[in-house]
Amino acid sequence: MKQRLTLFALLLAGLLPAAARAHAGPPFPIVVDRPVGPWTVSVWTDPDIGTGLVFVIPETPEGRRPSAPASVRVGARPMDGGLPEAFYEAEPQGRPEDVRYVTKVKFDHGGMWRLRATLDGPQGGGSVAAEVEATPDGVLGPWELGLYLLPFLAVGFLWGKAMLRRRAHAAGQGSV
Repeated sequence: MKQRLTLFALLLAGLLPAAARAHAGPPFPIVVDRPVGPWTVSVWTDPDIGTGLVFVIPETPEGRRPSAPASVRVGARPMDGGLPEAFYEAEPQGRPEDVRYVTKVKFDHGGMWRLRATLDGPQGGGSVAAEVEATPDGVLGPWELGLYLLPFLAVGFLWGKAMLRRRAHAAGQGSV
C-alpha cells in the first residue's frame, strides 16, 4: 500500500501544471571588435521575448587611453516595422579599467530585431548595429511540459507493468 501511495504522489507531482524553466543559455556576441570612435566595441545579448539583456563592451586600442564613454545607449526596433526604434540607457558595471555597459531591452514579440549601440564621449563617438532574433525565454507551457514528460511516463508505465507481471508470476509459482 505504501508503494502505491508513493507512486501516486510521484505521478501527481509530475502532472501538476507548473511552469518549468529551461536553460536559456548565456549571452552571445552579435558584434565583435568593431571600431567606434576611439574604442573597439563588442556587443553581447540574450534577446529573450519580454526583457532581454544587452552588454556593450568598449575597449581601448593598444597604446591609446581614451576615457570611458560618457553615455552608452542601445536602440531596438523590430525588422517588421511594427514599432519605432526605442532607446535604452546602459549603465556601467565592473572596474573602471574593465567596464561594460548593461541595459534591459523590451522585445515585445519574437522575430528579427535591429539593435544599435551608440557611444558618446569627450574624444568622439559613433554607433554600431546588428540584427538579432528575439526568442522565448525557455518557459514551458503545459503542452510542452507534457510532451517532454511523455518518454519518462512511458518508461515508468513499462516498469510498473513488468513489476506487476513479475509479482503475478512469483505468486503463481508459490502456489504450485
